[in-house]
Amino acid sequence: MDGLDLALSADNVARFGGDPRRYCHALHGISLPPETMVSVAAVAAWRAGVLGIRADALSRLQLLPIDVAASVLGLPVDAVVPFTNGQAVDRFYWPLRPPGQLIARVGGFTGLGGRWDHPPTAPAPCGPGRWTVDVGPRRWQIDADVFGHVVTSTPADHVPGDGTRTAQLVVRPTSYLAEIWPA
Repeated sequence: MDGLDLALSADNVARFGGDPRRYCHALHGISLPPETMVSVAAVAAWRAGVLGIRADALSRLQLLPIDVAASVLGLPVDAVVPFTNGQAVDRFYWPLRPPGQLIARVGGFTGLGGRWDHPPTAPAPCGPGRWTVDVGPRRWQIDADVFGHVVTSTPADHVPGDGTRTAQLVVRPTSYLAEIWPA
């Protein structure tokens, strides 16, 4: 691809928590000038689950031709504008998701490849797309949006944040998973 080292960028997507196969799939068949491919790659990386690039990808999404944006996002052309408008107010908005449908499951038992050795408890909202939970004696932070999530250990004195809540985190005493549902 002109202006894009696909192997290196896919490795970077994996290093930052995204799915390199989804990233490569989003870029498949797209050939644009190098300066445009940078924007395409940013949107594809976000689509592949690189949460930290969300704001940059949203700003770059506006610069892409609508058919390219649709291809990278995996949406029909007529859903791109509703998607971008929805993302402005709800980081979990996806125009093809039926109302009330589960958004994501996060965490999991360490013995099965998950992060936690106890079920999560005491979920606390800390801003849009951010929660903390207790897992045994430790506190964990969950950051999430429509395309992915990041789970990190956090100090116990973490201060809850403000902001509109468009989703809620649900935990159950018998599960090592936390679920993100529409609010």
